[in-house]
Amino acid sequence: MTTRLGADSRRGPQIISPGRLALYGTLTLFAALFVLPFVWQLGGSLKTPAELATGSFNLFPADPQWGNYAEVFRRAPIATWFANSVVIAVLGTLGATLTSAFCAYGFAVLRARGSRLAFGMVLLTILVPYQVLIIPEYIVWAKLGLTNTPIPLVLPWFLGGGAFNIFLLRQFMLGLPRDMVDAARVDGAGELQIFRRIILPMCAPALAVVAVFHFIFMWNDFLRPLLYLQDPSATTLPVGLAGFVTRFARQWHLLLAGSAIALAPLVIIFALAQRVIARGISVAGVRK
Repeated sequence: MTTRLGADSRRGPQIISPGRLALYGTLTLFAALFVLPFVWQLGGSLKTPAELATGSFNLFPADPQWGNYAEVFRRAPIATWFANSVVIAVLGTLGATLTSAFCAYGFAVLRARGSRLAFGMVLLTILVPYQVLIIPEYIVWAKLGLTNTPIPLVLPWFLGGGAFNIFLLRQFMLGLPRDMVDAARVDGAGELQIFRRIILPMCAPALAVVAVFHFIFMWNDFLRPLLYLQDPSATTLPVGLAGFVTRFARQWHLLLAGSAIALAPLVIIFALAQRVIARGISVAGVRK
């Protein structure tokens, strides 16, 4: 027994088997389970303290309290923390995307002697936990007098871009046709011209994946801003929200509203870029 859904004038009616319907149903169920906590968080941010205290599982209140968000902005410098997070995340993402593309181009296109060994050493850095590097890294920035500034959070990403980003872009570049690069070299194009006019446009899906993933990483980063930004007015949103536990003790509606504010940019970015992300991962993941 099969089910017909829709029709295409060129290919005829589409047929979906019971097995595929069961698969779609199962995936929909799991998607709903994953989305449910976020929906509950959004609904809870619009409730009164009394509604939250009842423990009822009503996802959305009958009378949404939009003033909870205004109250959060009034009682905490959310706007300042939000702006700090945007500046640091955007600059760090630009640096990581650009420099990792440069490094990936060297490993995938230039292929100099010893490049495989160098690439293997780059991958080994993924195994080193950041906690091992905290003390020496902090000493360096402290000696330079750059603590309590966003420079330690942004500048390192302009000096390599991260091993995972390099790996992802290299895998994508390995699948690009070499004929276009060779033809450009025959025509007299330099490596910088080839990189800027040929490689980068063709790597747009992979670059989008790197940019989105790195922006999410920097937006959610807690340890580095906590370590380097001692001034409360210079800190980022995740560190500021951590103080909500003591600032808004037992005021769960305000805690949920602050969390929803921090989550909103990530949801918007992922919703806008999900197709590009899926395409970039599916293509880059099969390169060798």
